[in-house]
Amino acid sequence: MKVINVGKDNSTFQQILALKENRNKRAQTKLFFVEGVQNIKDAITYKWEIEAFIYCNKTTLSSWAKGILHLANYNYILSPELMNELSDKDDVSEILAIVKMKTVSRVSYSDNPIFLLLDRPSKKGNLGTIIRSCDALNVEHIFFSGHSVDIYDHAVITASMGSFFKMPITFITSNNEYIDIVNKLKSQFANLKVLATSLQTNNRLQDYDFTTPILLLIGNETDGLCKFYNENADDFVKIPMRAGIDSLNIACATTTCLYEINRQRDFNNF
Repeated sequence: MKVINVGKDNSTFQQILALKENRNKRAQTKLFFVEGVQNIKDAITYKWEIEAFIYCNKTTLSSWAKGILHLANYNYILSPELMNELSDKDDVSEILAIVKMKTVSRVSYSDNPIFLLLDRPSKKGNLGTIIRSCDALNVEHIFFSGHSVDIYDHAVITASMGSFFKMPITFITSNNEYIDIVNKLKSQFANLKVLATSLQTNNRLQDYDFTTPILLLIGNETDGLCKFYNENADDFVKIPMRAGIDSLNIACATTTCLYEINRQRDFNNF
C-alpha cells in the first residue's frame, strides 16, 4: 500500500476528480469513484478490488476506516479543502474510495428467476434506486441497453445504497445480442415470459400471472420502450392508475411491478 499526500489542487487531485465527473475517464481507466459507508462496505464484501482510499489529513478515522486502509493499492491523503470539493455530503465523508470495474462472471440462476431489462435509462437517481429495488425484490440479473446514463456514475452508485455491488448488471450492445440472450434464457427456462409495460393493454398488473420466470422490460423515462422491444415482447401489462394520470416515475413503476411479482410468489423465501 502506497500513501500519497495530496495537499493542493495538482494533477493527482484532478485525476481523482475526473473519475468522479468524467464518464470517458472512467471508461478509459476502468476505475470509478465511490462515496458512502454502505457502498464501500458492500464493495469490499462482494470482492471488488479497491484501487485507492481517500481521506483527510485533519480527520481522525474511525476504527472501521482504519481497519480497511490496507485493502487498497493506494491511500490518498487530502487537505480539508480538497476533501470538501470531492464529497457530495454536507457532513463530509470520512473516507472515499476508487474501485476497479469488473465484468460479470457466469451467473447461476434459481429455478424461477426474475430478470429486468432497462431501455435507455436516463436519470442517475432513478437507475440507482431501481438497482436497489432489484436487490430487495429478488431480481437475479439486470440488463440495460441503448444510450443511457453511466452505471458507474457516482450518483448511480450512491442511490443504490450498496446494491450496485451485489447485482449482476450487463450492458446489451445490440438488438442481435438481446435476441441471443433471450433465446439462451428461454432454452434454460422453457416457460420464461418476456413482459413489457405498456398503457396499450387490458392486462392489469394485479391480474397477471407472475409465478413463472419473467423478463420484465422497462422503458425510458420520457419515451417508454423502443419499437424493437415492444415488437419482441411476449405480452404486455399495465399499472392501473386513476383517471388523468398516465405514468409513474420509472423507479416507482419498476418497484411496483417487482413487488407484485414477489407478492404472487412465496414471501417466506425473502
